[in-house]
Amino acid sequence: MIHFDLASKPKVISIHFNSLYKDYLIENIHSSTINEELKKFIEDNLYEIITGTPEILKKLNTRFKRLNSYSTSKIMQGKIRNIFDYKGFRKKSVTLYDAYDLAKNLGIRTCLYCNRMYTITVAKGTKANQKITRPQFDHFFDQAKNPLLGLSIYNLIPSCTICNSSLKGRKEFTLSSYMHPYIDNYIDEYTYRFIPHDVSSILGGKSNLEVEIGIKTSQLSDLGKIKKTSELFRLSEVMSGHSEELRDLFDIRYRFSQRYFKELFITYHKLGLSYEDVYRIVFGVHLIEDHFNRRPFSKLKKDILKELNIIA
Repeated sequence: MIHFDLASKPKVISIHFNSLYKDYLIENIHSSTINEELKKFIEDNLYEIITGTPEILKKLNTRFKRLNSYSTSKIMQGKIRNIFDYKGFRKKSVTLYDAYDLAKNLGIRTCLYCNRMYTITVAKGTKANQKITRPQFDHFFDQAKNPLLGLSIYNLIPSCTICNSSLKGRKEFTLSSYMHPYIDNYIDEYTYRFIPHDVSSILGGKSNLEVEIGIKTSQLSDLGKIKKTSELFRLSEVMSGHSEELRDLFDIRYRFSQRYFKELFITYHKLGLSYEDVYRIVFGVHLIEDHFNRRPFSKLKKDILKELNIIA
């Protein structure tokens, strides 16, 4: 899992709230037949419901469910869901602010859970046939049980189909047990490592290449979150399935010396390119951690390149 600093995107957050409020929420709240106590809570806390951090959302959701008039009946849950209408928000046919707009504004190009699948957004206009592709949005807090959070921006995680639908599904996430990609930045607390460590054996085709995850943090709470998250998304197995992505790195390491790479970077630098530029051109991924979401396998390859002593 990689980190995306949503808090550093106040404009995206502001657009999300203002657009939802204008295009959906005013009318949805006004026309709702939900009881007055719940409606007042929603109106009084609407901004935080849509823009609040996961901790705020958790507290709001708890307070909401403790109101006397709240119930888990299908009718009540349906009324809440109709106000925070994620189903309508994700429809291709809608010409208002929608999931395509949010995905485009976020600009996250790979799945935040696995960083191996592109989640690019392609839309040429507002008509259904002009909306070509976008990431799925995983609800960190399950929307089926928490309809109040159906449109909360911190609860909408851009992800690939496999991570969202096949692996996570309806699994209930908690902030204490699983990593939240908008909040938790553990990028330096775990590393991908290849097995076996004998590069020549791998190149000779004598050994199957596998990838394991090593956890470096000594904090038990962080260790548990990293372990549970990586196990749920089967990151070791999934990355092991992409051995061809790594064999090229081993081939490079086996054929070229470290001195060659130093000279290569120096040569490119004379052409006005930065180390990051050269790294991206040579290895096809990003070096800077804040940019990992732009290209698949950026985290995996950086860790392996370090293990192979190709980069510092």
